[in-house]
Amino acid sequence: MDSDALDTFLTVHRKGGISNAAKFLHRSQPAISRRIALLEQELGVPLFERVAGRARL
Repeated sequence: MDSDALDTFLTVHRKGGISNAAKFLHRSQPAISRRIALLEQELGVPLFERVAGRARL
């Protein structure tokens, strides 16, 4: 895990979803989704529960 992955994770959590995090970080939604997927793969656990457009820990 690098600092960008941690920053992305925290931003998704704080902003309540991938779309809001993407806007805040000035990145595309697929880029944020991919970053989270790679982090989940690295750690071997799901980090967020995606429900109705929101991401919950």
